Amino acid sequence: MICRFAKSIFQNKENGFCVFVYHTEDGTVPAAARDGYYKGADIAFTAVGKYLPDTDSVEVDMQGKWVKGKRGLQLQVENFEEILPQTEEGILGYLSSGMVKGIGPRTAELIVKSFGKRTFDVLDHYPDSLLEIRGISQKKLDAILLSYHGGHAMRDLAAYLTPFKVTPRKIEKIYEHFGADALETVKNRPFELCEISGFGFLTVDEIAKANKCRPNDPMRIEGCIHYCFEQETQDGHLYVNKQQFQKAVHEQLNYGYSGEVVTEREVYNGIYKLFSQKELYYEDGALYPAKFYGFECGAAKRLVSLLMEKETGNIQVDLLLEEAQRELGILLSAKQSEAVKKAFSHKVSIITGGPGTGKTTVQKVLLYINEKIGGGTVLLTAPTGRASRRMVESTGFSEGFTMHSVLGLTNDEENEGSAEMLDADFIIADEFSMADMALSFQFFNHIRQGARLVLVGDVNQLPSVGPGNVFRELVQCGVIPVTVLDMVFRQKENSRIAMNAQRMQQNDASLDYGTDFVFREAKDAAEAAEMIQKIYQEAVERLGVEKVQVLSPYRKKGEVSVNALNEVLWNMVNPEPEPEAGQDTALKKKEKNVFRIGDRIIHNRNKNGISNGDIGFVTDIFTDEDDMELTRLEFSDGRHVEYNSDELDMVEHSYATTVHKSQGSEYPVVILPWLPMFYKMLRRNILYTAVTRAKEQVVIVGSKKAIYMAIHNTDSDKRNTRLGERVIREFYAAQEREKKEAV
Repeated sequence: MICRFAKSIFQNKENGFCVFVYHTEDGTVPAAARDGYYKGADIAFTAVGKYLPDTDSVEVDMQGKWVKGKRGLQLQVENFEEILPQTEEGILGYLSSGMVKGIGPRTAELIVKSFGKRTFDVLDHYPDSLLEIRGISQKKLDAILLSYHGGHAMRDLAAYLTPFKVTPRKIEKIYEHFGADALETVKNRPFELCEISGFGFLTVDEIAKANKCRPNDPMRIEGCIHYCFEQETQDGHLYVNKQQFQKAVHEQLNYGYSGEVVTEREVYNGIYKLFSQKELYYEDGALYPAKFYGFECGAAKRLVSLLMEKETGNIQVDLLLEEAQRELGILLSAKQSEAVKKAFSHKVSIITGGPGTGKTTVQKVLLYINEKIGGGTVLLTAPTGRASRRMVESTGFSEGFTMHSVLGLTNDEENEGSAEMLDADFIIADEFSMADMALSFQFFNHIRQGARLVLVGDVNQLPSVGPGNVFRELVQCGVIPVTVLDMVFRQKENSRIAMNAQRMQQNDASLDYGTDFVFREAKDAAEAAEMIQKIYQEAVERLGVEKVQVLSPYRKKGEVSVNALNEVLWNMVNPEPEPEAGQDTALKKKEKNVFRIGDRIIHNRNKNGISNGDIGFVTDIFTDEDDMELTRLEFSDGRHVEYNSDELDMVEHSYATTVHKSQGSEYPVVILPWLPMFYKMLRRNILYTAVTRAKEQVVIVGSKKAIYMAIHNTDSDKRNTRLGERVIREFYAAQEREKKEAV
């Protein structure tokens, strides 16, 4: 049946399901399916299906069956084919419709003016001819051809994969990876999908089962091994117990089958194959992915090499300490003075302490003394952009950098980074508890011999998001000089935040509540969400949206999750504006994300000079001279980027964010839901990290019982890592070598 799109009734951007109304001249449409309210010359009917065309610029040949639905008799579409227009007017309408990315109304007019009815023939057989059109570069042509040729293939791929709950973005990634062979690959060699980042084994396994692939296929076993390792690394582990791991893989491979379809021997052979290919490494009962073994061993070796470097010259630290305090107008505690002395008597040292214990003051003194002794070039760095900028603001130093940027690591995926050593003689790395094993290895490996390194952080905060527990391991190994700052100096301003944080670490749940540390009781998530909205609105009206942050332990679970709160706070703070006469409201869509001018957003990757976790605002949504729809984002220090719709998956709303994502940040006001429903997240280090993000006020909404449970729960800090052990072994081995050389 030939028809044309009329209007949308429902469309799910997540799975592609849609309910659309179409018009047709085909008289075979059953009377019960015809829209009786439609008064046009042709026939209106409702169609349901996946990824149906939603533009009236093309005719569609649909096949399916008539079924009874909510709107009466509907066409359940089984397959369809778009019929490209043949007239110049029709071609212009098709190209102007937005169906081909990279071509807007102005560019479409130029193309049709140049090629007329031959336009589709040119696109199919002579695409380079489009480079003659003003505004079409090679990059833009590539995007146009990918969209034009990929449209049908993408729809076929989507129709096949959506029953397996594969998202549209992942379907795009499959097509980008395999091209025209994508559907054939999915059907006949599904485990090759595991080559694509973010494509889970469980989804691939379901596709493989549907295509009757052998359950003991070596590619399936290998894919499951990688999947089980990913589960462990997501929990922060660098290695697994070999026997337990082998059992877990065996159970996963046989899950859902009536009998044993994969033997333990086949699992062993799969692990051994990866071991022989040097993808895995075995040591004393521990099985490592080879890269993590290399990171752990390499980091320990390099760090000890830096630590063993001897001091040259005689630094009069005591005299310089007195001078620094006098010139800076400060008075150091005994512990703070100890931290300074250790930093200038050892090439590597560590400073740790909670909020308000004076870590920033120590850094100011370190910078002052380094300048006085001519200690060379200084580098201030931290794992996130916000943390590095805060170092600059608090110390008064000229500039700070993210660890990713100074190492030449351009994104979150592992890469080689820069081969050059860091141009710094004195390095202070703040918020180091956030540095995972991979980043720490790269960092230590790029510090030149003889440089002075001071690691600063709060050992009681959450460990890194990535695998490893580097800062805690280094603090506890016992061979690196460590100073623990344990005196809280904030006695007036926001004193309860610092004092309560200290009590939490002492296993003391008798917190002191007041104007800067507020508790509001809520009986459940629904009541908590309602209270948070009111508290947030009042705080934003008083201070501004940039100074108030809602944190939640969960991203997706319930009414007080990040996703749920973001939706309601966004519509409350920045509602959709009324469209001007004759104009559509300016919106930008990417899957289920919608952005408006004025939205507060957070960047979720290290890219384009913007760091993962940087917060900014949408300042404009516009179409450029090449008909590309762009969203302009502005971050602190005047940094800005412009993204097209395909790049907006690097951005999400930030009215609420996770506690994990907030690490390295500080906000004047923090609002925190804390309920018994968070039972898996009721841990001391999560509560402590959330509370210590607040500079002036924290408001906890929920249950005091949940607070007590978290303070007394310290069971979750253990991660499988041997970094501390390796540092100890390397240190004593280096000492033995020195003794032999001395003899």
